[in-house]
Amino acid sequence: MLTFKYMKPTLFLMLGYPGAGKTTAAEVVSKLTGATHLASDKIRLEMFPNPQFTPEEHQALYEAIDARTSELLKAGKSVIYDANLNRHQHRAEKYRLCKKIGATSVLLWVKTPEELSKSRAVDYSRSHLWPQGEAADKMFDRLVTVFETPTEEEPYLELDGTKISENYVQEKLRNVAIIE
Repeated sequence: MLTFKYMKPTLFLMLGYPGAGKTTAAEVVSKLTGATHLASDKIRLEMFPNPQFTPEEHQALYEAIDARTSELLKAGKSVIYDANLNRHQHRAEKYRLCKKIGATSVLLWVKTPEELSKSRAVDYSRSHLWPQGEAADKMFDRLVTVFETPTEEEPYLELDGTKISENYVQEKLRNVAIIE
């Protein structure tokens, strides 16, 4: 198990295109660190068995994830926030939460070539994640247009979305962690 240098709860923030491999990487990080994996796709389906992807649904989903994140961090537990954090303003909200609670944040940018990410994102097995009335390729293109790379004030750990494995992620996490 990896233990983090600061010995305080850590909030792992996932960043990357749809289909980049964020959830796969988050599952590996959870296994390696024991952090609770909060996956927006899974939580959305728990809250809304037939999701409509409306603004109201989106708001309720993120409020629920934020509340769980806050509770876990306050309890001293690390969390993986596996949701659409492609805009700086949304990541900044999480950084402020960490500062308020006294947690550490680690931004994990899962970088995968756009064409590969798109082919993964539009695969029919993921159709339950597509908003009704919007073609999967159009959804992908829309989300890519609002993607904001980290600012200079946002240190991040880059993960190659074509190489996600337990050994690969563990080696990358050694940059921010020590082995217990």
